[in-house]
Amino acid sequence: MKKFLGLCVTAFLISLFMPVNAKALKAEIFASSGMSMTETTEGGKTFAIKNEGTSTKLYIGVNVTEGTLNDYSAHIELANSSFTFGGTRSDYSLQSGWTGTISKSSTGNGIDIDLTNSTGITAGNRKIVASITLDVASSAPSTDTCLITLETADTPETPESPKCQIVDGVYYDANGNEVSEEAYNEACTTAENPQTGSFLPYSLIIIGLALAGWLYYVTKKNNKMYQV
Repeated sequence: MKKFLGLCVTAFLISLFMPVNAKALKAEIFASSGMSMTETTEGGKTFAIKNEGTSTKLYIGVNVTEGTLNDYSAHIELANSSFTFGGTRSDYSLQSGWTGTISKSSTGNGIDIDLTNSTGITAGNRKIVASITLDVASSAPSTDTCLITLETADTPETPESPKCQIVDGVYYDANGNEVSEEAYNEACTTAENPQTGSFLPYSLIIIGLALAGWLYYVTKKNNKMYQV
């Protein structure tokens, strides 16, 4: 019986460390024409940067809406033959906390970006990650421009919405739709639609039943001993 009680306690301790409603990462990696981030590739857009000679720069940023982003990987295509990266004037500067490389792509006229931030960028932050200085041919006219395209990016996939869960005060029904508290209770707290994604309550119920059974057994055994 002591062994049985020990197993119950162990199961309870394990249940305390089970993940409950883990928050997924939602973020968008983008290129920007400036620090102000008024022109970006967010939402699949493109933009053009002007010929600023030796001061021609491109910026890259990130917009984190949920979770924490630590890794930043992307490929930027420079759709103009007079703008390149990897020449004598090409250079880049990383914002505080970022390490990694920004290099000329092995194919095409592009830039490969692979950066890491050990602390991470948390939700609610839209900021510049690095600035990139480009080479512009000396023969290029001052009116020349370069179309910037974020061709591919290792951006985290948008996860499936939580079902029958409450995340940051937002209620989700059995289909993962944001609903009111009343609709949530109707869809997720009935006997036919128990809440999902939370292991702790079920563990407590199981352990509670097991302990109740053990107490019943001990009480019954002691009663028989007294009767003898």
